[in-house]
Amino acid sequence: MPEIKNCPECGRLFADVGHNVCNKCLEKEDSEFAVVRRYVRDHPGASIFEVAEETGIAEEKILQFLKDGRLQSAGFVEVRSCESCGKKITSGRYCEKCRSQLGSQLESVIPRLGPTTSPAQPRGKDKMYVKGLEKNL
Repeated sequence: MPEIKNCPECGRLFADVGHNVCNKCLEKEDSEFAVVRRYVRDHPGASIFEVAEETGIAEEKILQFLKDGRLQSAGFVEVRSCESCGKKITSGRYCEKCRSQLGSQLESVIPRLGPTTSPAQPRGKDKMYVKGLEKNL
């Protein structure tokens, strides 16, 4: 059952189904992302400050797009650092090396689900399966 909470952007009540904002704010965020993405594509190497000024989108919102990994640009490398080692990165929260190390640590902590098996085959048109899922977590 989804939790009912207030949207942190506009204050409306909404059912939390995996997004941290209501549907209207999510649509607005997606349209803002499209504007920023288009500007960055057309102006490679633009700084975050230039993008914010030219698009009218807040710097904090652009930084959030970078942190979420939705946006990647070499022009923004000066504003993002790996949260683990401090190395300059172009998107996300961690550099490739730290992501790899975190993945290895997770694999050592999470118990294996058993031997690798071949993917399930569909048994009928009302059944579902995951194609290509050979590796266990």
